[in-house]
Order: sequence, then C-alpha cells, then structure tokens
Amino acid sequence: MAKKKCPECPKGAPMWMTTFSDMTTLLLTFFVLLLSMANFDKVKMEQSFGILKGSSGIMTNPSVTPLSQMNIVAKRSLKDTVTRTEEQVESQIKSMMQAQNMDNMVSVVKTDKGLSVRILDSALFRPGSAELLPEAGPILDKIINIVKDSSYYINIEGHTDDTGDSDFNWKLSTDRSLSVVRYFVNADFNPVRLSASGYGEYHPILPNYTDQNRSMNRRVEINMVTPEFSETGKSTF
Repeated sequence: MAKKKCPECPKGAPMWMTTFSDMTTLLLTFFVLLLSMANFDKVKMEQSFGILKGSSGIMTNPSVTPLSQMNIVAKRSLKDTVTRTEEQVESQIKSMMQAQNMDNMVSVVKTDKGLSVRILDSALFRPGSAELLPEAGPILDKIINIVKDSSYYINIEGHTDDTGDSDFNWKLSTDRSLSVVRYFVNADFNPVRLSASGYGEYHPILPNYTDQNRSMNRRVEINMVTPEFSETGKSTF
C-alpha cells in the first residue's frame, strides 16, 4: 500500500529559494558585464602582484628582483634623464636669450609637465595682429633648434589681456598660437608633436590691474611637455 503524501508538505522548492536564485543570477550577469567592459593593464597588474608577493614573503630568493622593483628603478632612471634634459634645455634657452639681450621679453619656467617658454607678444606680433614680425623668426628658430631633437611635445598657447572684446581676444590668441605652430611646421618640426591653444584673457599670470601687468599677460607660451603628459603623444592604435 502506497504511503499517503503529507498534505502540509510544500510542493517543489520554497518560494524564497526561487527569489534568491533569480537575484543570484542577476548579480552574476551584472558582474560578467562589468568584467567584459573592464580594461586590464597588464603592466599594472604585474606590478601589483609583485608588490603583494614581496610584502607577503613569498619571493624569498634575494637574487630575484620583482617586476615592480625593476619598474621603479626604470622610472627613477627615466625621471633623472628627463630632469637632466630639462636642465640642459632651460640652460640653453636662457643663455640664448641673454646673448640676444631679450631677458625682459622671454622667460623660462618649470611646470608640472615640463618647461614653458613665455614670450611677450611685442617680440612676435604687432598690436592686434596675428602675423609674425620678421624679427620673430630668429627667436623661434633658436628655440626650434634646441627642442627639435628632444622628446618633448610642443603645445603653443596664445594669451591676451582683458582689453577689448572677449570674442576678439579668443580669436586673436588662437590665431597667434596657430601662426607659431605654422612656423614650426615650416621649419620641418614634426607636426605630430605640435598642438595649439588659445585662451584669450582668461589665463593671466598677473591681475589685469595695471598696464605693466597687462603687457605681461599678452604672451605666447611654448610649452615643452614630456611624452607621458602629452595628449598628442597618446596613440589610439
């Protein structure tokens, strides 16, 4: 005689288990999507694993240098090389400007991304004009000769003071930066390493309170950017 089924026993899986299974499946799908969209940097992963191995005592052989340590040494070496290059370029440009008696027109400053050569607009352009003066050529030629064979990427920035119409200042600053870029290209400077920007009156180095300050703000900056900080140098291939 067959046993009678318990009328109180539930049929199939409990209701909570079905809900839990659905939620688990959705979470799994979500993490699979995240994984598929992730961009893994092999070098950074190896560096991370190297640090973990070294700190946990797994790598006990002192003759084995973790990849992370090798990368740190390489970066330090690269940083030292870049620093020496910056010092050489800075020294050469300053010496050149002193020889030309242009210390009051041209200055060199260090930036977070490399070096910047600031040239007052009167050394390159007539007031309100974006056409290079004849005497601008020798200045730019000397700078090009110094940086042409370096690894720097060059961003040319145009700046004005706050005098006049803002739209005109935008256009003037952009046109002036393009004029300098065009001069670099005509001097056989690699166009891949060049870029141009116009900032109008909105990036002054001094408050536009006096005529002296305004004259300092009207400038062209030739920014020498190391490859690691250059947007131009980042290939998409």
